[in-house]
Amino acid sequence: MAVRNFDLTETRPPRLMVLNPAPVRRRELRRTKQRYAFAGVFALLAPFVAALCVLGVSR
Repeated sequence: MAVRNFDLTETRPPRLMVLNPAPVRRRELRRTKQRYAFAGVFALLAPFVAALCVLGVSR
C-alpha cells in the first residue's frame, strides 16, 4: 500500500487545471467578436486621425 504525504500548510491550493472546460456561450462569443472588431476599427482609424492632427498643426 502506498502512502502519500500532502502539504496542507497552504490555505489556498495552487491553480487547478481544468480538464474539460465549459463550452463558450453565444453571448460571450458575441462580446469577444465585438471587442476584436472595436480594436480592429481603432487600429485602422488611429493612424488617420493622427495624420489629420499633424496636418492640422503644421498648417
